[in-house]
Amino acid sequence: MYLGSFYEQTENYAKAEQALKQGLAIDPENPRLYFRLGVIYDKWGRKDDSIAAMKTVIQLEPENANALNYLGYTYADMGTQLDEAERLIRKAVALKPGDGYITDSLAWVYYKRGQYEKALPLLEQAVNLVPDDPIIREHLGDVYAKLGMTEKALKSYRQSIKNGHTDKVVVEKKIRALTP
Repeated sequence: MYLGSFYEQTENYAKAEQALKQGLAIDPENPRLYFRLGVIYDKWGRKDDSIAAMKTVIQLEPENANALNYLGYTYADMGTQLDEAERLIRKAVALKPGDGYITDSLAWVYYKRGQYEKALPLLEQAVNLVPDDPIIREHLGDVYAKLGMTEKALKSYRQSIKNGHTDKVVVEKKIRALTP
């Protein structure tokens, strides 16, 4: 597990995968190893493998809120299986109420459905719960922009960058699109 995390941090995903699979050879029903493997695959751009790993975690631990949320958010972010995404995330919310990341995920399902008014209060709640997360700030900016709340969108996007968004160029493009 630790070796896999080390390689993950250095973005050596092939070695991280190898280390985690070695762990699974020893302990083939370890949900923590499958979860880390799913995260590695996601970062590596292997969405199908990530989804399969998260499904395995959920099979092994049906009440694993983090895996339920991860899989649900993955579906929502891809814009696919939104009903399944909502079901998974609602179960995660029931297991971990008041979690800002899970709240953000549920809001993101509504956003992807075009239900911006429904997403807004959830994203505002998520920002209150996790004020320093740059992705949640970006999501809030996206909803404000869709609802025509330009000043609030710009403020949220700028805060996202200030909070260390890893894809600053994308957020700056959104800012430029809203400024005359």
